[in-house]
Formats: sequence, C-alpha cells, structure tokens
Amino acid sequence: MAVEIDSLRLAARPVGQMHERDRWRRWAMSPTSRSISKHAVLLLLGLLFVFPLIWMLLTSLKPLPQAVTFPPVIFPHPIVWSNYPNALSTEPFGRYFLNTVFYGVTTVIGVCLSSSLVAYGFSRLQWPGRDALFYVMVATLLLPFIVTLIPLFILYKHLGWIGSYKPLIIPVFFGNSVFSTFLLRQFFMTIPESLSDAARVDGAGELYIYSRIILPLAKPAMATVALFQFIYAWNDFLGPLIYINNPLDYPISIGLNQMIGTYTTNWSELMAAATAATLPMIVLFFLAQRTFLQGISLTGMKE
Repeated sequence: MAVEIDSLRLAARPVGQMHERDRWRRWAMSPTSRSISKHAVLLLLGLLFVFPLIWMLLTSLKPLPQAVTFPPVIFPHPIVWSNYPNALSTEPFGRYFLNTVFYGVTTVIGVCLSSSLVAYGFSRLQWPGRDALFYVMVATLLLPFIVTLIPLFILYKHLGWIGSYKPLIIPVFFGNSVFSTFLLRQFFMTIPESLSDAARVDGAGELYIYSRIILPLAKPAMATVALFQFIYAWNDFLGPLIYINNPLDYPISIGLNQMIGTYTTNWSELMAAATAATLPMIVLFFLAQRTFLQGISLTGMKE
C-alpha cells in the first residue's frame, strides 16, 4: 500500500519539476560540485585565519580615534600613511631588526648542524639503546618551558651569560631542538640504506656519508627545519625578555612591547610597527613555500 501511494505521488508531480530536481541532484553529486564545495570551505577557513592580519593592516592605516572607537570602524578614512614612519621612529627598530636577524641566523646554523648530526646517529647508525634513548628524547617535548626556566636561569647566571644572547644561541649548537631532531630523523629514515652501504663498501666514513650523501638528499627537510627555527627566533618573546637586559639588544618582539604604554597606547602606530615586523616572515614563507611543503609532505614517510 505504501509503495502504491509513493508511486501515485510521483505520478502526480509535474514532469518539469521532476526533471529540475533530478538535474540539481545529479549536479550536487558531480565532481564539479564537490570541488566547488571543497574550495568554498577552504576559502572560508582561509579568510578566518587571515582576518587578524587584515585587521592589523587596516588598523595600521587608521587615525587613532578610529582605531579605538566602538563600534569599530572597518575601513580607514582617511588613510594615514604617516603611522608607519612615526611608529618606526619611536623605537630603534633598525637595531631591533638587526638583533633579530642575528639571533635567527645563528640559531638556524646551530639547529641545522646539531640536529642533523643527532638525527643521523638516531636513523643511520646501529648502537645499543638507540631507540630507547630516542623515545626518551622525544618525551622531553612534554615538558613545558616554564618547568626548566628557573634551573636554566640559575645555570646561566653562574656561567655569566645573563644579559647577552648566549643563553639563547649556545645551547642550540648542542642539539637542544628536539622537534628539529625528530623531523630530520624521520626524513633520514626515508633515504634508502643501500646508498650508505654502497659508500661504505667504497671505503667512505660516516662523516663523509653524512655530508656528501645524506645532507644533499635532505635539502627539503633541512629547509623546513631552518624555516621553523627562524620563525621561532623571530617571534620569540619570553627568552629575550628573561635573558636580555640592554634595551639596545632587544629583538623586534620586545621592541613592539616597548610601544605599549602604561596608561595610553597609540594602537594605530603599534599595528603599523607590527605589520612591518610581520612582513618579512610572510615574504620568507612565500619564497620558501615549495621547499617547505615538500619537506613536510616527505617527512614521516618510510620504506
């Protein structure tokens, strides 16, 4: 009886309406429709993530009254380009920029050297307790930085490093970047062992294999590690805040914090300085985007 009723209902529908609904149903199930839906979702998520950057840029071009008014003014009128030179002249941002570049470049060199050596030992050499020690090293990622803050500060104070970049740079050369070591170790394990065996048969040592075979093949992973470390150093706030005392040695992150006043803050100029500080990272990411994504996609794959 129910089947007969449904058949009568379908027969009672207009033929044009049935064809229209069938056409929409076929289109909704087509690959084109799925592609459009997927890209629409990705576009919405992309706008969600990029909205803070857009708001920062718009605020940097507003007069101060528009930057602090409520309800907020979205588009600046008029556009105040003078916020940028005014912001960059309130603090020695040129010196902050050089300090940050020095901090970032030196730590990148340290991470690439130390982490690649440690990762080579964990991935290409056989020795007792290798895997157990690797798991212990990875487990240290669970420890928050605040847990080791006081012991490290006391240690660096006894070494006389407080007030300089030594506590931020020197430990990096001794393999303190566990995440970078893990990332490179996973990538090294994707390189066929036969390449190393062939080099050993020809009389090559481990350092030769590491420098002449493994590292040239690991350029995507090395670029990913370098990019991660440089971004970390560029954005690092807590480390320089604890160990750097001289205002002329501040990085950009601390320099931006200096613009926040006790009672009043010029938010337009602060956003202008923040935009200028963010721009190098955006440019760097787009320049290294292909290598960065290649390193991420290949890391973790194993034969």
